Amino acid sequence: MRVVLLLTAAMFSWPAVAHGQQAETSQINVNSRYTIESVEVPSRTESKLSDSLRSDLKKLIGAKFKQEEVDQLTSRMRKELRGWRVVQRITKGEHPENIRVVFDVTRSRSDKDIFLPRLAYHSRQNFSFGADGSFNSDGNRLRLGILTDNDELLERYSGIRGGYERIVADGRFRGGFLVESFRSQWNSAVQSAVDRQPPAASDPVPGIYRTRLHAEPYVGVELAPGVTLSAGYSFQRLEMQFPAARHESSRALTSSLRLNRRWEPADHGKHTLDAGYTLRAAASFLDSDFVYTRHAVDARYRFRFREESITASVIAGSITGRAPLFERFTLGNSTTLRGYNKYDVTPLGGNRMAHGSLDYRHGIFRIAYDVGTVYDRGKPSNVLHSVAFGLTTGHKRDSFSFLVALPLRENRIEPIFMVGMNF
Repeated sequence: MRVVLLLTAAMFSWPAVAHGQQAETSQINVNSRYTIESVEVPSRTESKLSDSLRSDLKKLIGAKFKQEEVDQLTSRMRKELRGWRVVQRITKGEHPENIRVVFDVTRSRSDKDIFLPRLAYHSRQNFSFGADGSFNSDGNRLRLGILTDNDELLERYSGIRGGYERIVADGRFRGGFLVESFRSQWNSAVQSAVDRQPPAASDPVPGIYRTRLHAEPYVGVELAPGVTLSAGYSFQRLEMQFPAARHESSRALTSSLRLNRRWEPADHGKHTLDAGYTLRAAASFLDSDFVYTRHAVDARYRFRFREESITASVIAGSITGRAPLFERFTLGNSTTLRGYNKYDVTPLGGNRMAHGSLDYRHGIFRIAYDVGTVYDRGKPSNVLHSVAFGLTTGHKRDSFSFLVALPLRENRIEPIFMVGMNF
């Protein structure tokens, strides 16, 4: 991104400025005798800035102009407003010897990014890997990616995915669609558990499938800074494997409400909160072969101060009706009950789930504690505990970590090794 400072010497009675080659931050020599009368940032984007940055911007008011300070604040704004173009302008103030510092913030006309949503190795569940590419231009976002994941669901699903999103009104409204095509592979424990179900079971778990095609159009609106409401229609077509090859569909209305807040009190560390509620409802009037309602809530709070950070998270959910296997809850992977293998906990998952976690990091050292339970309604629940410890390259979620996880139980303890990022 480029920052262009247009100063008219005649307007301000400043000495003429020789303009050199444009760079990320223009080098302009403005006499420090001028006082900053005001600092202006668009209200829509000011709420996205951290408390510490907003505080430092306010400190400029009444101070003498220093180009280095303004450039540093501009650089910090660019880091926090990823995907936005930040341009600083200096204009004449209302009083003599006064100036105004104006930050123009607009969405980048063109932005390309490649990132890894999944990269993890679990000693009992092998590798999971994903790579996505995002191409943005004038509020249009195109996303393409590949993925093989044996961590999130009961199945290993591998395939491709893509989508398109249109963003308008500075991000307040968005709409688009997502398309995914996966081939499923199943652990023998899942297949055995499906086969062991009584033939006359009143509420049998649906069988396994070979492929899964997913398409979902959606719309979203920002109700308030950090509060987003979205709704969509999810269509999934399954190629069932047993008892006979056939196709079944899961058609559901979806809705989610999310809250994302960040605050940084002066010299009191950084706080972030991310929480949400998701509803998926598949009904017969949508011509769905599966009829169910799935509720899920999650919350994650993180506090960081210097070289220490602590993250507390909770997730919970419930399902009523007959849901396909990819909707059922599971625990025992790289982010939940890290000392367990999900196929040993519940090979068919459950329709009730609750989990909590505490993650503490100091420098390169990391330790995490998990507690959770997953079960079917009407059946006994078993609360499990585990602990994990190891090394990490940082405090962010996408930092690279190596952990050794242990189940907290009385019988034999078998460690599980995990290495990767995003867990």
